[in-house]
Amino acid sequence: MWAITTSQGIIVLDTIFDYSVEDEVAGGMKKLGLDPANIKYAVVSHAHPDHDGGAKFLQEHYGTRVIMSPADWDVLDRRTIGAKPKRDMEATDGQKLTLGDTTLTLHITPGHTPGTISTLFPVKDNGTPHLAALWGGVGLNPDKERVETYIQSVQRFSAIVKQAGVDIILANHTDWDRSKINLPLLAHRAPGTPNPYIVGDAKVLSFLKVAEECASARVTQSALP
Repeated sequence: MWAITTSQGIIVLDTIFDYSVEDEVAGGMKKLGLDPANIKYAVVSHAHPDHDGGAKFLQEHYGTRVIMSPADWDVLDRRTIGAKPKRDMEATDGQKLTLGDTTLTLHITPGHTPGTISTLFPVKDNGTPHLAALWGGVGLNPDKERVETYIQSVQRFSAIVKQAGVDIILANHTDWDRSKINLPLLAHRAPGTPNPYIVGDAKVLSFLKVAEECASARVTQSALP
């Protein structure tokens, strides 16, 4: 998950598992000098327990507003196991979410789930502005129809990030966006050295192209006798 700090509070992207949210989110933020009571919004990228499981805890302990797409709220309503937040805010495609001095743009990119959300948001590195994109659902499903939907979504999102000039690409699993490499680098980053997350728009588009081509390969494989 990611925490976006603003002048009026914190927005988190995803909420991890219900059994780990108190220790890893609330406790982890305190270690970073952040107050989890200031989490005003939680944007849940998609309805899987490793992304929505902690939302109930944030709702109940901090009054956090939880945002999901209508399609994924419906998925969550049908799920019979695990912690589930109360149905709250419904995201729309292209929606602007503003808290204090920061505005996020939410895009509905179905495929990984029926209503996966991918998000654009501004960040700063030593005062220099950048634009980050979170691709909301990286994994591929086994059935052809959902993978074809995934391909359409990644193609549309690629056009969006190209037009916006995104120069940072993030995922919600650390294996997909080099976070297991980048976070230790940032922890020991010397003054004046590059931020490993700032990769430029060409590499952002390359990341999404790889996602598209992997999905295309899955469709081709499913068509084989």
